[in-house]
This record gives sequence, C-alpha cells and structure tokens, in this order.
Amino acid sequence: MNVGILGCGTMGRIHAKCAEKYGLKIVRCYDEIAKVGKSFSKEFRAKVSDSWEELIDDKDVDIVVIATPTPYHYPALERAIKKEKHVFCEKPLCRTLEESRKIVQKAENSTGKVFVGHVVRYFHEFEAIKDQILQGKIGEVGFVKMYRGGASPKGTKNWFQDFEKSGGVTFDCMIHDFDWLRYVFGEVDYVFCQNLIGANRPPLDYSQVTIRMKNGVLGLVIGTWAHAVGFRVKVEVCGSGGLIYYDNMEGPIDVQLRKAESAQGTIVPESPVRYTPYEKEWKEFIDWIEKDKIPRVNVYDGLKAVEIATACLKSAELKQRVKL
Repeated sequence: MNVGILGCGTMGRIHAKCAEKYGLKIVRCYDEIAKVGKSFSKEFRAKVSDSWEELIDDKDVDIVVIATPTPYHYPALERAIKKEKHVFCEKPLCRTLEESRKIVQKAENSTGKVFVGHVVRYFHEFEAIKDQILQGKIGEVGFVKMYRGGASPKGTKNWFQDFEKSGGVTFDCMIHDFDWLRYVFGEVDYVFCQNLIGANRPPLDYSQVTIRMKNGVLGLVIGTWAHAVGFRVKVEVCGSGGLIYYDNMEGPIDVQLRKAESAQGTIVPESPVRYTPYEKEWKEFIDWIEKDKIPRVNVYDGLKAVEIATACLKSAELKQRVKL
C-alpha cells in the first residue's frame, strides 16, 4: 500500500518511518511550509504535492496520514473519507465536538478505515499498569492521579500558543490521559477543570482536572506547558490493596502492595524496546486494513476523547463542574 503524509514535521516523520518499517511506501507528502515538505521529500523519496487536496485525490495513495495542526484535521478527514481512503489521523480527532461527530458518521458509511493516534494506549508502561489493574493486583481502584507535560511546544507558526486552535494543554496534551482513563475505567460522569487559558498567558498553560468516572473511580489529571525544559509523565493508581506508581523521570513502574510483594515494568522512552508504541499502533492499523482485525482504538474513541476535553474547557470557562 502507498502512503501520503499531510504534515511533514515531527509526527509526520515518525509515522512515515513506522509505515516504511511495515513495508508501506511513502509516495506523496505535503506541508504548508514548503522547505519542510521538500526536506521530507528528500528523506523519504516522496513526491511533494502542490496542495493537501491533490495528495488526498491521488489515486495512487491508499493511506492518508494526517499529522497537521488540529484545525486542519476536519477538512482533510472529510475529503479522505469521501474518497474512500484509509486514514491515520493524529489526535485530537478534530478541534470541535461537532466536527468530530460528523467525522464519526461519515466514517461509519465509508469503506475506508479511520484510525486515531491515541498512542498512550500502546505505551508499554501504561499497558503494564492496565494489566496490573485488571488482574486485581491492587484490589479495587478508588483514585487515579495523572501528570503530563513540560516545556511549552511551539509548532508551525506557534499554533500551539493560539488556544483557539490548539485548546491549550487541556485539549491537546491531557486528552491522552482522558482517553486512557476511559479505556481502563469506562465512561466519564463529570469533570471540573481550572486552567490558564482565560488568564491569557501564552505560551504558558497549566490545567488541573478532577474527573469522576461512572463506576465511581475519582481522578486528578494535571497538565502543564509551563516548565522551562523537558517532558514528564507521572501516574499513581490507588487501590484497596496497594498502589501502582510510575514516573518516567525516576525509573520503572513500581507496584507497592500492602502485602509484602512488588513488581516492576519497563521504562519508556529511556529503555530500548523491540517495537515502539507508534510502531505498535501502526501494526494494529495495518492488520485492521489487511486482516480486518479490530484495533484497540477507533474513530468513536477519538470522538469520546474530544467530548471529555471539550467538557473540561467548558468547565474552566464556566467555573463549575460539567456533566457528560
């Protein structure tokens, strides 16, 4: 199968390398910054399209990868689905809940497969944490605390700092954690969010969300684009029988049981792994296309993640909790 890449920055290159690893060919690329597209073209021996529409319309392109800034997801998705292309879209699915709902409806009526890159489901640490929870290693879970973020990203034309486009750290970054919580614990009951968007302090943003799942699990999710450098991820899962703790800056997953037991998991990204999380999601995407094997994430999951993140932004604006 042949692949066309929309958005030739960091994520576009990651996905191109994953596609090539599984024997796919990168035949076209497009980026609104001409020199970025040209550099990508040389690296992957792909033809540069004059427009994103031309790339999607090319009959030789079987898979369209959307790795553009979030506001461009909807028009690219809509066109690619109409052309019956298979689509790998980076998260978030779309910038608005209305757009996301439309895409889900269109995808359901298309022969093409639409995959959303909620890659945290594929991270080795998070897989290990999920397995420990489902195996009952820490008993009944009551509280989860998650932390994600670091230095403020820039992106093309500093689009991350335009909160209307990116949604800030709440929508663009913490959506990973919202998706994972729903993946492990089911649907969300309500959220309460506080962030810096209303304070008009770009490039800084900081957000704290209290989230209650319908099964009673309570979560605290913190996201930051306020650090000077670096990126940090932390998770604490508190159960009736013990605690699971992970910090990517400290070491492997540490399961601290109330009984005299312990367990460890792998470190990512520091430790070498045979398949990266990005390669694993691509493997499932390809198996879905070629073998009709259902992947662990679909376009509806992308919609639900946008729904949660949108509710958080609404909560921050209203200064009150929002029920989903």
